Amino acid sequence: MPATATRRRSSATKPERVVAGAARVGLVARGCFYLLLAGLVVNLAATGGSGPQADANGALTTIASTPMGIAVISAVALGFFAFGVTRLWGAWRDDQPSAWRRVSTGCQGAFYVALTWIPISYAVGKKSSGSNKAQHRTAGDLLALPGGREIVIVLGVVVIGICANQIRTALTSEYADGMQLRGAPTWVKTLVRAAAIVGIPARALVFVPIGVCLLVAAAQSDPSHAKGLDQLLGALAGRWWGVLLLVVVACGLLVFATYSFLEARYRKVLRAL
Repeated sequence: MPATATRRRSSATKPERVVAGAARVGLVARGCFYLLLAGLVVNLAATGGSGPQADANGALTTIASTPMGIAVISAVALGFFAFGVTRLWGAWRDDQPSAWRRVSTGCQGAFYVALTWIPISYAVGKKSSGSNKAQHRTAGDLLALPGGREIVIVLGVVVIGICANQIRTALTSEYADGMQLRGAPTWVKTLVRAAAIVGIPARALVFVPIGVCLLVAAAQSDPSHAKGLDQLLGALAGRWWGVLLLVVVACGLLVFATYSFLEARYRKVLRAL
C-alpha cells in the first residue's frame, strides 16, 4: 500500500500538481472565510444585531469594500473552483474507495464548483448573493414552480442529510482517511483530530436549522420561513443566553477554520477520500 501511494505521488503530472496546489489555496480561502464569519458572529453578539450580516453576504461584503478585497475574493473564487475540480477529479480517477465515497466526493466537488458563483458575483459588483432578501426570493421562485414544495422539501432534507453525514464523519474519524499524516509530528496529529472532532460537527450544527427552515417554508408554502444564517443567529442577539450561544458558535467556527488550514496542508486533495 505505501508503495502504491508512492507511485501515485510520483506519477502525478505537472498539471495535476498545479491544480492540487490551487485546491489547497481553496482550503485556505475556506478557512479565512470561516475565520471572518466567526468574527462577524462575535460582533453580532457584542452589538446586539447591528453591523454586517453574520453570513456569506456579510463576510464577502466586508472583504469587497476595497480593491485589494476584490482581488482576494477573486482568489477565493479560483480556489473554490480548483478544490471542486480536484474533488470531481478524485471521484472519477480514484477507484480504490467505495462507490458511496466516490459519489459523496463527487457531490462535494459539484457543490464547490457551484459555490464559485457567490464570490464571483461579488467580484463583478453583484453583492446581493447570499443576502436574506435573495434567499427569500429564491425560495419564493422555487415554491412557485410546479412541484415547488417538493423541490424545497428535497433541498431541506439534503441540507440536513449533509450536516448529519459531516457529524458522522467526524465522530467515526472517517475524515482521517483523506489526510496524509504519516511522518507528521504527534502534536499535529492530535491537533488535527481535536479540530476535526470539534470543528466539523460545530459547522454542521450551525447549518442544520437552515434545512429545518426550508422544510417549514415548504410545509407552509411561505418563503419568509426560509431563513438564512444571519436571521437565525440574529434571533439570538439581545438575550443573555443567546449571546452565550453566539460565543459558542463563534468558537466552533474558529475551530473549523483551524481544521481547514490543517486540511490545506495535509489533505489528499486528488483522492476520493
